[in-house]
Amino acid sequence: MALSRRALLAAAPGALTLAGCGRRGPRNTPTAEPTAPPPGATYAYTHQQPSGNRILHGRGDVVGATPVEIPVEGTPGWLLGFARARETYWTVVTEDSGATTRTAVAAPSDARPVALGGGRYVLYGDRTGRYRHGALGDTVEGSSLVVVDVPAAQVNVTVTLDPPAAFEGLFPLVADLGGDPVVVTTVATPDDGARIRAYTPDGTELATGPVYGPGWRHRLCAAPLAPDATTELAVVRKPHVDRTLEYYRLTDDGLEIRATRTGYATHTYGSRNLDQAVAADVDADGQTELLVPTTARTSLTAVRRVAGGTEPAGSLSLNAPLTTNVVGVEVDGRIAAGAGTPDGVRIWAG
Repeated sequence: MALSRRALLAAAPGALTLAGCGRRGPRNTPTAEPTAPPPGATYAYTHQQPSGNRILHGRGDVVGATPVEIPVEGTPGWLLGFARARETYWTVVTEDSGATTRTAVAAPSDARPVALGGGRYVLYGDRTGRYRHGALGDTVEGSSLVVVDVPAAQVNVTVTLDPPAAFEGLFPLVADLGGDPVVVTTVATPDDGARIRAYTPDGTELATGPVYGPGWRHRLCAAPLAPDATTELAVVRKPHVDRTLEYYRLTDDGLEIRATRTGYATHTYGSRNLDQAVAADVDADGQTELLVPTTARTSLTAVRRVAGGTEPAGSLSLNAPLTTNVVGVEVDGRIAAGAGTPDGVRIWAG
């Protein structure tokens, strides 16, 4: 099994690393020349956590910050941030960069493994063309959920869907939804569309969310989003049509939707970029918000869960359509966020 290139973007051809964005004052201006990642730098992920969860720990007044604007030759396609020694480093990968990888479990070529813990990784396997929606770049999806024990070099669990169902996504999500870690997936069929389904690490189906007709559900993250800090799963239903944000909670009765809000386009049809959202305390109020692009994709809105629903908690202007993932970095308990457009990259340090 080979790790996806998206976990190692700093080594990709065409990458530009911009250092020194971690502090206010003179050090807040990034270097303009490409540099290699410094010795001792840790790996970073476009989906924030090795588990596939798009959550950032720490806090900072990101929505009140003045962005650092960085011109880039070419159109930014991916943005990667990591921290070392109280500084943040940002790697920009332009749209003409890229590579392909293969796995040993018949996975789709764009599948990503995510960490389950204990040396185990979970990914989608047994590629199939039976579900031809094509929303994520091609018509090949996974038809099985595979748990690989890397130290033992063996497959521990395989969950296979019956036709015509498929796992519509590039990777599952490992998250604690109120108890032991679970594996959260998006399962889709041509007639019914997509629904959220959770499994235990041994492959037992735990709960399935509601169906809302043909279309995709973009699973974003699991975070303490609720007003009482209870963990909820954030999903966008049909990001190309409905653009409706859904908040799920795992209960004894299954996966229940507790709140919704319309107006968020976290994905463009045909793109493999599924990382255009992040959960973090972006206004330093002590509550985790969800930072997501609006329908026009020219700004990012911080959405806060409140009793009985949601409310906007601030906005970050992009001044042009989003072309990269949405990135967050934590340094000494403070956070920064970054995003790219055809005009360059903007970074907000809280």
